[in-house]
Amino acid sequence: MPEDIDRLITIRLIPSQAIQSVRSRHIEKLLLADNIDILVSVGKSIHNIRRIKERTGVKIVLACHGEPFWQRYVITHRRQKGGLRSLMWHLYNKKRFADGSRAMQMAMQRTMNDYLQCDAYTVLCDSYKREMMVALAIDQADNHIHVIENPEYPVEHVCYMKEKMILFCGRLENWSKRVDRLLRIWSTIQASLPEWCLTIVGDGPAYKMLCDMAKELRLERISFEGHQSNVARYYEKASIVCLTSESEGWPLALTEAQAQGCIGVAFGATSGIKEILSPHGECGFVISPFDEQAYAETLMHIAALSQDEMNAIRKNAVEKRLQYAPHFIAEKWRLLFDTLTTTSN
Repeated sequence: MPEDIDRLITIRLIPSQAIQSVRSRHIEKLLLADNIDILVSVGKSIHNIRRIKERTGVKIVLACHGEPFWQRYVITHRRQKGGLRSLMWHLYNKKRFADGSRAMQMAMQRTMNDYLQCDAYTVLCDSYKREMMVALAIDQADNHIHVIENPEYPVEHVCYMKEKMILFCGRLENWSKRVDRLLRIWSTIQASLPEWCLTIVGDGPAYKMLCDMAKELRLERISFEGHQSNVARYYEKASIVCLTSESEGWPLALTEAQAQGCIGVAFGATSGIKEILSPHGECGFVISPFDEQAYAETLMHIAALSQDEMNAIRKNAVEKRLQYAPHFIAEKWRLLFDTLTTTSN
């Protein structure tokens, strides 16, 4: 970060995160005290945002940090979490939410409410904008959806001399990341790839379950590294980086890996994943959700490539990531902020 970062950034702490009304009042006070023009809320909308806007005159930007309507997964997951909720799930909610349509309906309604209350709504790729406009029947002439991708810092010295390592890096939370799929996939190919290993970097509530699963499947050459503050050293060594998630918005595990010259492989569950890894076979590999056999065959295919063929894919990915360097993404934010403040004036 720049040396003068302290001069550029001021941090304000907001107490009572759990009590939404108290949190909203503190936000309102800070907006007025610091004479803030624009408030950016990442992911979740702010409670009582209409009142805050009326009393402060602030412009609201809601930054969607996942795929559109990501709330549907949380809505379903939370109804299964905890003793009483788990009981209610099996007695009442399972049938109501089984096919996902009810959760999607609720997620679309929440998204529409958020969209109507904000001055700008940002998404992570063009496909997400199109999906949201079609699903919510938003008129092109009246839309205030802006595409601003996550930035990725260029790596100064990319290592192309990789080890025969397949890497997963992320939070071990099985309802979303579904690392169990990767373990099953590895169990089908480990005998055919005796020189390769699987490395799991990360921690979370599914850590023990996944370790137990690895033992049950009698997995070989697999290591669980736990939480690591320096993941770059794993990207430097890994040939392939895998995601087997149920859903991802714009997975940094893939973009960070590509910037380090790794070959990314993931299920094409969302447009964000497809955008990061496209063109298929040139910048990475997209597998039809959730075909574990096709995923295993793809890993076998990559492992059989020559060093020159692998390096061609790696260099394409590195080149693509340069398009998302911080100064390019910063300019998109600056243009959005200028538009909002000009409109305000």
